[in-house]
Amino acid sequence: MSNLYSKIHRLKAQGWTWETFLQKIDLIYPAGIDPKTLYALHRKPHHQANNQISKAILELHDQQFPSPFPADTQALLNIYNRLLSCKKHSGIDQDIKDFLVFLASDINFGDNLRRARLHWLKADIHLDQLPTLRNNGQSQALAVQKELALEHYQQSYQLLEGIKTQQQKSQQAVTIDDFTLYKLQQNMLACHLNSLHADQRYTDQSLKHYLNHSNFIQSSKRVLHTEPYQWIIARNGLRFSSINSNKADCEFFYQALIIANSAFADFNYAPNGAPPIMQSTEFKWAIQQINEGIQ
Repeated sequence: MSNLYSKIHRLKAQGWTWETFLQKIDLIYPAGIDPKTLYALHRKPHHQANNQISKAILELHDQQFPSPFPADTQALLNIYNRLLSCKKHSGIDQDIKDFLVFLASDINFGDNLRRARLHWLKADIHLDQLPTLRNNGQSQALAVQKELALEHYQQSYQLLEGIKTQQQKSQQAVTIDDFTLYKLQQNMLACHLNSLHADQRYTDQSLKHYLNHSNFIQSSKRVLHTEPYQWIIARNGLRFSSINSNKADCEFFYQALIIANSAFADFNYAPNGAPPIMQSTEFKWAIQQINEGIQ
C-alpha cells in the first residue's frame, strides 16, 4: 500500500502553498480534489483516499521526484513487474529464468548508475523466489537464492553510495538520496525475513546478527533526519529495535513516530496499512521500555 501521507508531506515540503498543490493535481486529475480531503490526507496517516485521488497524487509525486535511474532499466523493471502480475501465465518460470540470463550479461555494461539498477533488479528477482522455496522446504535452493539476492543488493548499494560520494565531492546535484539507500537496506533485511517462516522471523539469531552488523538502523535515522514525516520508517525502526532489545533506539524511534504524527503517542492508534503497535507482539519489549520511562 502506497504511503500517501509521506508522499504528500514530501510534495508540500518543496515550499508549495496549498493553492499550488491543488493546481498541480488539477493538471493531472481534472475532476480535482476537495481541499478538505487533501488536508485530511496531510494530517492523518489513517485517512484513506479513493483510487482516482491516490493515482493522481502518486503521478504528481513521480513527476516531482523522478527516478534517478536510466529509462531502459526502469522499463526492464516494469516488464518484470507485469510478468509477475500474470498469474495465469503458464511460462512464467521459464520467462524469469530467461530474464536472469539476459541480466547476467547486460549487468556488465553501461555506467555505474545503470549497473546499480540492474544489480537491484536482479536481487529483486532472487528475493521474490524466497517465499516459494521456503514454503516448499527447499532449504538448499533457498540459501542459494538468499545469498544471491544479498550479493546483488550489496553491489548495488556500493555503486550508489560511490555515486553519491562522488557527486558530493564534485559539488554536483546529488541524485542518490538517503531514502534510496534505505530502500536497499530494507530489501536486504527482507532477504533475512522472507527466508524464515512467520513464527521464526522475530526470534531467529541470524536476524539479530544482521541488525547488529548492518547499518539498517543508522540508515533509518538518516532518512528521518531529512524526512521526519516518514512514519513507516520510524515504525519499522521501533519494531526492529524492540526485536534487538535496544532501549536507546526504541526511545529514538518512538519519539520519531510522534514527530511524524502525534497520533502515534497512542499505542492503539491504527494508521492506514498497519495494525496498532499494541496488537503486534514484536513491539512488546519496546512498549514495556517506553512505558517504564514514562512512569
